[in-house]
Amino acid sequence: MKSLSQILTSARQHQTAIPAFNIDSFEIYQAVESVVADINQPCIVQLSSGEDSFIQAERLFILVQKARLDGLPIYLNMDHGKDSHRLLHLLRLGFDMVHFDGSSLDYSQNLSQTAEFIAAAKNIRPDCLIEAEFNRINLVDSQISPDSFTQPSQAAEFIAKTGADLLAVSIGNLHGVSQKSVETIDLDLLSQIKSALPQQFLTLHGGSGISSDQLNSAINMGVVKININTDLRRQFFQSLKANLSQYSGDKIYQFFDPVITDLKSVIKSKFHV
Repeated sequence: MKSLSQILTSARQHQTAIPAFNIDSFEIYQAVESVVADINQPCIVQLSSGEDSFIQAERLFILVQKARLDGLPIYLNMDHGKDSHRLLHLLRLGFDMVHFDGSSLDYSQNLSQTAEFIAAAKNIRPDCLIEAEFNRINLVDSQISPDSFTQPSQAAEFIAKTGADLLAVSIGNLHGVSQKSVETIDLDLLSQIKSALPQQFLTLHGGSGISSDQLNSAINMGVVKININTDLRRQFFQSLKANLSQYSGDKIYQFFDPVITDLKSVIKSKFHV
């Protein structure tokens, strides 16, 4: 199987992107794996700290190893990791990449801690990929200011001094999906970032709330990884509520099989985009 670096390099060359699905439950993972088996396209599955506490990344690792034995191109990431010891442990275990998120620190602290972490990570696994973030990507419906967006010159400095493989950009993308307004990303700014970092892997968090047209434009400008979470959570709850009212049996899988089917439709649509 190709390395994740090879997959992302190919995506950049062909102006495509790899979806990165957050795994909140075993059923979401089942749906992702089933779609990958159907279409034979690569993806990343990932956990943030809350999901890690609930599922445990080691369990997801075992599921992905089984999928790889079946020839499925599924890759592993720890999303928004702040505990460097946990991240290094997962790299030793065999995760393809981790996201070291120092965006809650001031810029100089983030830069030094990210550089220190990457040096330690590459010493353990020279082939691993590290995603970094220095502009915090806000939650939906929070007060957003363009002052918090990624500035191209600062991005170039951050990458030069840390050696991060992937950069999570802040260009108006938000975690979650707003109920109040349509999410709009600054494509002109993304183009400037790409010009400053022409060979850099760029990632876009908050992919659920961005229109397909804007996602396509972002991909054409060099974004190679797009995170998807809220759309999966929403579909999970919507389908489960509907199925709970329709079934009266006591077999748990009877409630979840239709949920997985509905999730697969959402996941296939993301691959299409």
